[in-house]
Amino acid sequence: MKEIIHEVYSSIAEHKLRSLLTGFGVAWGMCILIVLLGAGNGFKSGILTIFSSYASNSIWVTGNRTSKTSSTGLQTGVEVKFSDHLLVKTQNVFPQIKLITEEISLFNAKQVNYKDNAGYFQIKGAGEDYKNIKQLDLAAGSWLNPLDYNEERRSVVIGSRVKDVLFKNENPIGKSICISGVYFQVKGILSEGTIFNIAEQNSVYLPSITLINIFNLNREYNTFGILLDNDLTTDNFEQQLKNFLIKEIGFDKEDKSALYINNIQLQVKAFNSLFSGINTFLWILGICFLLSGMISIANIMLVVVKERTKEIGIRKALGATPRSIIQLIMLESVIITVAFGLVGLIFGSIGLVTYNWIISAIQSSQETIFEKGYVEYGIILISFAILIISGIIAGVWPAKKAGEVMPIHTLNDLS
Repeated sequence: MKEIIHEVYSSIAEHKLRSLLTGFGVAWGMCILIVLLGAGNGFKSGILTIFSSYASNSIWVTGNRTSKTSSTGLQTGVEVKFSDHLLVKTQNVFPQIKLITEEISLFNAKQVNYKDNAGYFQIKGAGEDYKNIKQLDLAAGSWLNPLDYNEERRSVVIGSRVKDVLFKNENPIGKSICISGVYFQVKGILSEGTIFNIAEQNSVYLPSITLINIFNLNREYNTFGILLDNDLTTDNFEQQLKNFLIKEIGFDKEDKSALYINNIQLQVKAFNSLFSGINTFLWILGICFLLSGMISIANIMLVVVKERTKEIGIRKALGATPRSIIQLIMLESVIITVAFGLVGLIFGSIGLVTYNWIISAIQSSQETIFEKGYVEYGIILISFAILIISGIIAGVWPAKKAGEVMPIHTLNDLS
């Protein structure tokens, strides 16, 4: 085996340019595969991060205006609203509900002031279990606590954009902002997010009971959230919940506009299915590049066999077995494939580092759904297994041709 490897090395070193051009296809294919899979994983992570602000087994229900008249309830154009009584009844009817909470929003964005700075932001009243269902991350301070609700405190948690507009580089914690002439103390700041949760970044959260009493609102709201048992499949529950709300509120069951249900579990499943398809496509694309390199290796190995026909004939005349000749040709094919595969892996890693640097630069200046790319070690091992198999396949036909060389024909040519 040592002698065979030495001969393979000598053959490759004798034709450096040819070997380099042949292996380039393999290196390029491996490089593209690593970069594509890494970037695809980064994109997937970025998209799934969007749902990280929601519990995976949560459902959010929003009432809209009806588009049809129901024979037993609401007329066309009526706004669907929910009440505390309805939420209590919903939780009693469905024992699989762990938590349920309201979200109350003022109809229009309100001007919020701090000293000479002002901006228009959405004012939202959050129920006591709100943060356990919509998992909002805090950059500083704390979320609303039970005392804020029990004592109807004028405490608020502000979004990151609210902080940037009103406080600039100043620390908002403990300071007071003015909303429609009423002062509230800032006790928390939400972390920055992506363009998909810009609503949270532009919101001011306060206890729902405080919002109702200060702004003289009815205890009716358009949105509520539900946290379900961890082992529950939410697609079946969603339809049961919708049927229950149709019966209780009285809108037409065919009215698609009356109710919007945001089922986080189903959305995550849909995106996972999408990315499985994307990942499969990226694998196919990368393997196609590898196959093109394999074809070029197969072609060049046929050339090698043709050039070395006399040498192979002499070897056989001196006692070399067809097996040893086949082993020599196939080993040369595998070594070229693996060696340039390693080169492709190195350049693919450099390409992925460059991609991550670009993503970091973009994220520092604007929000993006892309995150840094990565490739699991298992994927790299699979890629090299494919490379080795490709090298073997690429060498099969040329090795077979070499094994069929007849010494007598070679000796006749020499004579």
